[in-house]
Amino acid sequence: MKNVWHELCREPLALISDKVFECAKCRHISNTFAYECSECESKRCLRCVIALTPGARTSLRHEHPLFFYKDYHGRCDACGNLTLGAFCCKDCNFVLHFGCFSLPITAHHKCDEHLLSLTAHNDNKYSESHYCDICEESRDTNRWFYHCAICDTSVHVNCVLGKYPFLKLGSIFEETDHPHPLTIVKKKYYYLDCNKCGKPCEDLSLECSKLECKYIVHLDCVVHYTLRCFLWWRM
Repeated sequence: MKNVWHELCREPLALISDKVFECAKCRHISNTFAYECSECESKRCLRCVIALTPGARTSLRHEHPLFFYKDYHGRCDACGNLTLGAFCCKDCNFVLHFGCFSLPITAHHKCDEHLLSLTAHNDNKYSESHYCDICEESRDTNRWFYHCAICDTSVHVNCVLGKYPFLKLGSIFEETDHPHPLTIVKKKYYYLDCNKCGKPCEDLSLECSKLECKYIVHLDCVVHYTLRCFLWWRM
């Protein structure tokens, strides 16, 4: 489907790819497929476009269908955060906001050799088990987490996915004040200092694609502060 319509845009949204963008709905920064308005240039990720297609939706370990209510204001049952607009159950009070609705069902992480599964409830009642095996901080047992049933590994969602779970290394990032295209990289050695904050670029960074230009900045130094706060929620 090359074009779709959205209630807030007069022009149809066109399918795009290979662009780093902020989704106008879930607020994730991504470089997957998206739909873009040619008039206002707002973008919506493919996950949100599919999720907002009229009709019922299903969710992890919830037996009833979910429907999207754009005017809903309350807390998400998965992360506990306040949300405006959410997927709600007509039969009970179950609520999911956009970010939690689109979480991967399984994920890889170096903390465990097996796939980690997104889990809605903690069946282990022992208090010493209610900690994240990555950051070693406490977990709220009422919030979703990733779990390996074989190794009994339990971890925060953000500790597994990180701040930018839908960004691919090697993609081009163009929305900066630098004159050249920047490549998304993650340095493992030879940490150069960030051209904005002056600290070593040890995490996701943007590096100039021209070899003769030594420009490099943290991705966090480019992404707007309020957006970073929205993305980084603690389970």
